[in-house]
Amino acid sequence: MTTTIETRTERAPTKWKKVLFAASLGGVSGFFGAMAVLMLGDQGLLGRLGPSEEIAMLVGLVYVLSGLAIGVGLVAPRAGARFVNVEDADEIAEQRVMLTCSALGMILLGLQLAVAALAAPLGIIPPGTVLAVFVVAAVAIGLLSWRSRRHQDEFMRAMGREAGAAAFYLTAIAGGAWALLAHLGYAPPPAPLDWLTMIWSFVLVGAFAVIARNGMLKMR
Repeated sequence: MTTTIETRTERAPTKWKKVLFAASLGGVSGFFGAMAVLMLGDQGLLGRLGPSEEIAMLVGLVYVLSGLAIGVGLVAPRAGARFVNVEDADEIAEQRVMLTCSALGMILLGLQLAVAALAAPLGIIPPGTVLAVFVVAAVAIGLLSWRSRRHQDEFMRAMGREAGAAAFYLTAIAGGAWALLAHLGYAPPPAPLDWLTMIWSFVLVGAFAVIARNGMLKMR
């Protein structure tokens, strides 16, 4: 197992062109996506959204765009190899099942949070519809996670557990501190949607931190 981890994180020359291309693509798509969400919100087409709803929508957008990026790589492996952190198109083909589950899971997670942010009375989606979408998506995400896990080795599973633990502690620390300050009268209390946004956000942050700690951010 040590040999496997060392092999995966072996030092290699940084592919700066690939890094810049991936960063530029993510930045541009994220910018225009965020602008579109904010413009629709400002025009009242999404309802009377406040800061909590808009932030939740933006976090959900990050999930959706990440899933779509992986999906593009699956549909066009040669193009995907230019911005997905893989060695080449063949590696995308080898990991097709895991990447497909990951892409669909990310999109569903983003839709869950976005739909929750658009719940009435502030948003445009009836609460019953939001709950139904949320439950169906949760079941689908669970099935996708189970399918993906069957194709993961012990190293990937260990990273998943570590990322989950990191997300839990980050949520407990940040959310707990906010709740305490609100209880003492130093800050407004977090809304239920704020808790959902924190959970979704710190899942991303925890995964990013674990991947970085294991030296897997460097483009191959």
